Amino acid sequence: MPSYRFVHAADLHLDSPFKGLRRVSPKIAEVLRRSTFDAFTAVIDLCITEQVDALLVAGDVFDSADRSLGAQLRFVDGLKRLESSGIRSFVCHGNHDPRDAWHSQVSFPDNCCRFGHTVTSSELRPGDPDSPVVYGYSYPTKEIRENVVPEFEQIVQPGRFSIGLLHANVGADTGHESYAPCTIDDLGKVGIRYWALGHVHTRQEISLPEGLAVYPGNTQGRHANETGARGVYLVTITENGSIESSFRPVDLVRWEHIEVDISDYEEMDPFEWEIAHQIDLALERSDGRHLVYRVHLSGRGPLHTLVNHQEYTEELSNRLNDDWSERSPFAYCDRVTATTRQDINRDDLVEREDFVGDLLRFFDQSRDNHGDTEDLLDGLKPLYENPRLRKYLSDSLPQGTELTALLDEAESICLDLLVGEESDEN
Repeated sequence: MPSYRFVHAADLHLDSPFKGLRRVSPKIAEVLRRSTFDAFTAVIDLCITEQVDALLVAGDVFDSADRSLGAQLRFVDGLKRLESSGIRSFVCHGNHDPRDAWHSQVSFPDNCCRFGHTVTSSELRPGDPDSPVVYGYSYPTKEIRENVVPEFEQIVQPGRFSIGLLHANVGADTGHESYAPCTIDDLGKVGIRYWALGHVHTRQEISLPEGLAVYPGNTQGRHANETGARGVYLVTITENGSIESSFRPVDLVRWEHIEVDISDYEEMDPFEWEIAHQIDLALERSDGRHLVYRVHLSGRGPLHTLVNHQEYTEELSNRLNDDWSERSPFAYCDRVTATTRQDINRDDLVEREDFVGDLLRFFDQSRDNHGDTEDLLDGLKPLYENPRLRKYLSDSLPQGTELTALLDEAESICLDLLVGEESDEN
């Protein structure tokens, strides 16, 4: 059979605001306001440049509960650009843009296949007997809590390369609402070779017995938890029926977290030079995109008293923005936070013959002695089994490096309290 190509996008969230940002300049605010639209324009440009057969959009075209007419019109304008280049579009709707949230007067182009509330299908290249078949389902309303994958299984044609377009939570991802929930095994049973998924904003590739399921992630990160490159997948179905896919970034603005440890610094100048160096590196990683970042200061050291002060973190943020926010591309510091701790000489403390020394030796033994570890886990069990606390903890008791990290944090808290009390008394 001939080869076929398409772009798989999802979670455009057009007209979505950047969440949690403090006050920014009008210039930066305008860049952020346009960013989801500009990312979608980049998707359309990619389709035309690569001369693909179609664009597949797996739900959540817009973000707003007020149905964002501007976002709907801009989206359809993009699909019309594709139509003028002979490129089809396939659209399913998700929980943010269900069918009942679209203005009825917004007309989709003739060559767009817009799926409804039952699973239907359409050929990627109409009239081509070898063409892959695209199957899709749209949410009629926001709350779809049942598994719709069995509906796909009922109508998939054997012998044809099949693509499934679906907005769903696969594998009970706890970071997203459980809309149209299903399992990886559910997807693998249907006979669909490529599942074009939407809903989860983190890029994922899931191997299936006879194919692939992909979350491309959203096209533009919108808050501090959506770091790194954001984009779409360019997919080729080769002459022998194999799948070749590659991620293509289309975002305009990148989110990043920058962490700097104070433990290696005794003076402010080299410490702040290191912060500037980390911003430089983050800009290099952003591939020419604008950067919105947060700085977190951590560790123990003599700078603790100064940098852990709210006045310092706010002033540092302002000075960074004075230096970086007017550049092109800009680097905007959203906030600086600090969880540094006072400088403590642990080696001296562990030799003491008092409660502090005994406590530190207990922590050392707990890290090294497996028998003590079992006692620790027995003590932690009531916390992890408590129904009120369970939602704040992981699903299982900590083991290995996770338990060691927990012990390290507990030791730091104890030292801060105990040694801090000694300092206060003196």
